[in-house]
Amino acid sequence: MRGDTRNRILVASLLLFNDHGEPGTTTNEIADEVDISPGNLHYHFRKKEQLVDALLDEFQADAKKVLQPPECESITIDDFWVFLHLLLECTAAYRFLFRDLETLSESYARVRRVLGLFATGLAAMFELYLRQLAGSGVLEISEADAAIIARNLAVIALFSERFDGLTGQATTADDSALRVAGSILNALKPFAAGEATAHLAELTAHYE
Repeated sequence: MRGDTRNRILVASLLLFNDHGEPGTTTNEIADEVDISPGNLHYHFRKKEQLVDALLDEFQADAKKVLQPPECESITIDDFWVFLHLLLECTAAYRFLFRDLETLSESYARVRRVLGLFATGLAAMFELYLRQLAGSGVLEISEADAAIIARNLAVIALFSERFDGLTGQATTADDSALRVAGSILNALKPFAAGEATAHLAELTAHYE
């Protein structure tokens, strides 16, 4: 039962953090959501920092699965598309980390370290996919350009929602993920080669 209550607290915390932000969520609100007393919550997590740490552990475990290199060298646009959706499912599930990055980093030093490693790993994964797609003749991208484009794709994936908020386009997590997917696929269209051109255009059209 202890483990069950702990998991319920973590799930409730993640949902509330995603909806209202970590700074905008109190431990009393989390306790109310789980239908336990504040004292019971304190028994499992004495400080809010422990809640954030536990969620970071969960994020790292899920992120590790996303950042697994492709198993074969001859990959397709569909393989990249699957990777992209796994990535966006992960970032949407932990939306609060990216939305409140500066505030969280000031309060919890580990947040910056964990997200810094994730961002670095994500750029490397994008570069790996781009290089392999180029090697398979799907894309026409030089090795020098692959690193630059990969960084740009990582920025789009991680920070598009914040840009949308600044420009008055704040939407739901699902809408944001669809917009990111479309933006990333559109960014690859100028580099498509041969039959991949039509297929990439077809995939991109789903997000317009």
